[in-house]
Amino acid sequence: MNTYHYICTPELMQMLKHFYLISGLRVGIYDAELNCITDYPAHPDAYEDLHFCDKIRYHNDAYTERCFACDRQAFAHICKTKRTYIYTCYEGFTEALIPILYEDSVAYVLMVGRVRNAAITDATFERIVTNYVPTEQLEQERDVLREAFAEIPRIDPHLFESYVYFLELCAQSIYEHRYVRMVEKSIVENFKDYVHENLFNMISIWDAASALSISTSHLSRLLARDLGMSFTEYVTEQKIEKAKELLLTEDSSVSEIAYLLQFQDPNYFMRVFKKKTGLTCTAFRKSELKK
Repeated sequence: MNTYHYICTPELMQMLKHFYLISGLRVGIYDAELNCITDYPAHPDAYEDLHFCDKIRYHNDAYTERCFACDRQAFAHICKTKRTYIYTCYEGFTEALIPILYEDSVAYVLMVGRVRNAAITDATFERIVTNYVPTEQLEQERDVLREAFAEIPRIDPHLFESYVYFLELCAQSIYEHRYVRMVEKSIVENFKDYVHENLFNMISIWDAASALSISTSHLSRLLARDLGMSFTEYVTEQKIEKAKELLLTEDSSVSEIAYLLQFQDPNYFMRVFKKKTGLTCTAFRKSELKK
């Protein structure tokens, strides 16, 4: 379980925003495990708003693995050299990692890209979508994917190098002014993470306390103090929130969702859902899908 979280100052967010306004390139700051801390523009949630590569990832996990493997290799390179690295991914797009060094080690990285060069053509598009998008989806979404592909910035390599140089100056400023800081999470924050990661499992206060290395009584006191609710109340609330999401995104029956969330009695689940939301599961699904 991650015992840390990150604080990003307003100055950092302004820096990322202005870089995007100048360059048109999305830029993000990542931790030492390549988890995104923050980015600008923020990663969209809706499929129709995703960038080309994210749309391909949606259709094929193999594409995701190839992308992450390429990024990990690039990250290993900058950890060794302590220097900025401009590289080409497996599919030919150009990206860059800019290290932010703390005490001669890479604490964070700025990641910018992906951009097209002269070698990226319509043939590249056809190769990618044919290799990674199932035929049925490709027939339905070829135009959408082509539009997303066309939106990938085409930038002269020398101009891209200039943008990367600008980010190197930003990285130095981020380090000097501590625009991003890693701080230890509170026990309650780690408890929230534990619940979120185990919503589809049976969650007991004993298991949660053991995972947090504290006593059940200590955990109960902290939840009452910081959240104003009991262990059971918080877990139930989070399971109902997840149930609302599943009702809108899955075709599963109410009983199937109840069992998935480890409610042993679907009728009890439905009573709890109505108590928390004021609607039955069926009424909630119908009303939300009409919006």
